[in-house]
Amino acid sequence: MHTSLKAAALAILLTASTGYAADTAGEKMLLPAKERQVTVTLFRAPGLGPRGSVMMLHGAAGFDRQIADYDRYAAALAASGFDAYLVNYRSDDDMKRLAKGGENVFEARIYDWAILVDNLADYLKAQKNSTGKVGLIGFSDGGTLATGAAALDKNITAAVIYYGMDAANVGIEEKRFPPMLLLHGDADTTITWMNSELLAQNIKSLHGQVQFVLFPGEKHGFGADTTTKHGGDALNRTLAFLHQNMDVK
Repeated sequence: MHTSLKAAALAILLTASTGYAADTAGEKMLLPAKERQVTVTLFRAPGLGPRGSVMMLHGAAGFDRQIADYDRYAAALAASGFDAYLVNYRSDDDMKRLAKGGENVFEARIYDWAILVDNLADYLKAQKNSTGKVGLIGFSDGGTLATGAAALDKNITAAVIYYGMDAANVGIEEKRFPPMLLLHGDADTTITWMNSELLAQNIKSLHGQVQFVLFPGEKHGFGADTTTKHGGDALNRTLAFLHQNMDVK
């Protein structure tokens, strides 16, 4: 690692240890996409200067079950200089279909959701205080969704995938990828770590840049809680990766 990157990572780690700007509060709002308006919670970076935007995409359980963890994570992104958005990409109709059962809603809707996320990325990139850089962080199903959205839209600058899989497995055609960081636990039995290994191989086959970090003993879902050893390590790696790829040079 270059000296400047080591210094940046150390500064991020020290910032993380102070509690991620606990006074940062999220602001609920609607953002436009072609399919519909999308409910998001924005954690704003301090100041008025240009900043990159990072969208966080939830897994099958949504954000609510671990909302304090996801809020803390988004506040850390904001404290680090990014506008962070918790994106509720599922519609009311999607929720009704999930509750009814009998179909694989994720597989049926992932392409539409990927386009919706890409619409949001295009909107955020065009804002007057934007640096033009937009990143994605996806958890579980949200990681798979982030993989598909990143493959479909060149406006996605970088993506971090927590214990997801290759969106090609659910019908997304992939021809390119932005820089990608893959994070997985080796004790995950919900989506096994080999899915990240196979995704990394596919990214490399398409001449993409990828980092894959395997966390010993960690099960599915460890990444949202940044107060744990490996959750905090994963967050620090994420912040360093996003700054390396999204900061205006």
